[in-house]
Amino acid sequence: MNQEHYALTLQLAHGIGPKRARAIMETYPDAEALFKETPENAPPNWPSPSLWRELQQEASKTLERHEASNIQSLSVFHPSYPEALRNIPDAPVILFIKGTYCPSDARRIAVVGTRDPTPMGMDTTRALVEGLAPYGCTVVSGLARGIDAQAHRSALHLGLPTWAVLAHGLHTIHPKENQFLAEQILGAGGAWFSEWPMGTAPTPGAYPRRNRIIAGLTQGTLVIEAAIKSGAGITAHLAYQYDRGVYAVPGRLQDIRSQGCLDLLRRQVAHLILHPQHIAEDLGWSEPQKLDAIPNWPETHQKIWNVLAEGPMRLGAISEHTHLGPEKCLHALAEMMWVGDIRATHGWYARDGPMA
Repeated sequence: MNQEHYALTLQLAHGIGPKRARAIMETYPDAEALFKETPENAPPNWPSPSLWRELQQEASKTLERHEASNIQSLSVFHPSYPEALRNIPDAPVILFIKGTYCPSDARRIAVVGTRDPTPMGMDTTRALVEGLAPYGCTVVSGLARGIDAQAHRSALHLGLPTWAVLAHGLHTIHPKENQFLAEQILGAGGAWFSEWPMGTAPTPGAYPRRNRIIAGLTQGTLVIEAAIKSGAGITAHLAYQYDRGVYAVPGRLQDIRSQGCLDLLRRQVAHLILHPQHIAEDLGWSEPQKLDAIPNWPETHQKIWNVLAEGPMRLGAISEHTHLGPEKCLHALAEMMWVGDIRATHGWYARDGPMA
């Protein structure tokens, strides 16, 4: 039995969390011996030998399905397991990864926030990710609506690696509206991460556990907008407990979506951030390099960008000049507005972003 099979078997057992599972693997390196005999200090709900056999069979089938779906399965003791994540006390005993993952990618920043952001919050996310791009960092987030999705989109647009940490198995994407974004992440050389095996649906309790992975994978966590009681706030507090950098953007006192950031600053959990350079300096990143690369744009987006060089246009004119159908134009325009490179006013579309 290899380490991944052992780790997943323990994870599938009821009542054995990440900390206990890791301690068991360290104390009992021989999995077969552990599963055949009940330890003297075993808790009352310890599985019987027959139940262990069932769990081993389930783990074996799951790992086979992962392999068939090009999903990596890494136990916490695997050499390729992310070192930063391994160092947190409640690291997942097994981690599943789909996509391109390089253990040597040391510069990683988590960017998180509310699912219901303000336009200013979306603009701030884009601007801060753009400012961090010259440092060549990986942007990590949770693929949720709002700030998370904007962080991923901005990273993709700028050609930065981006990782999505999910609260369910890697057989699906939630929310469904981010399915295309998730596929773009894989297509651009990014990755999806989860501690949950294929077939596991999202549950409310899985999201705080997901947040600890976001905090654990990265050197620092940046909170753009968040309420006091929020997933982004949980991620920030976990990052603080793990002795990682925590950064927050101040906002309006009257806005509930600023209260979480202001509370993090008041409690001195987070550093006040007014410029991306503040994060780089705190994390000890070297001076940025000048980027000559063209942002990573699909062909349809580039055609629209080119025709808008002539000035603001309505949908019909854009479709006519690009030779793209109205439906395809609308889809591309919506994505470009999400990233913040164009704006729409009373039916007119115009350039307004980092390439302007």
